[in-house]
Amino acid sequence: MRDLKRRIRRKNQLQPGHYDLSRLDSVKTVRQFDDTYTAPYFGFRSAEDYYYRASALRIIDRIMVPTLIITAEDDPFVPAPPFRDPQLTGNPHIDLRISPHGGHCGFIGDSLGDGRWLLGGGRDPGLRREQCRLQNEDC
Repeated sequence: MRDLKRRIRRKNQLQPGHYDLSRLDSVKTVRQFDDTYTAPYFGFRSAEDYYYRASALRIIDRIMVPTLIITAEDDPFVPAPPFRDPQLTGNPHIDLRISPHGGHCGFIGDSLGDGRWLLGGGRDPGLRREQCRLQNEDC
């Protein structure tokens, strides 16, 4: 939250008066931030409207090419339960992997020595095998 608040203050310095900072101190969660700033400043009615309209779940049944979705149980921004939606899990073109850890875009590992977890499959041998299969490599 500190970073989001810092960013909105910085944006307000760049565009004085464009953002109403009067409620910023009372914002304690990402949802409150999205309801107060993200949604109204980008044309959404509310955080709920923003989350719904920005969600891929509305069109997930249209995915027709092999798709690997990787997420984490401990992602602080995108909760894991929506990934268990039957529309997603029932799509035969989607391979869903939910890791217990990884945070938000934080699948960093040392398998290649340069921090590229996805390319190396991280510490999950199943993901490494899948990466090799997708790249038609013998690992």
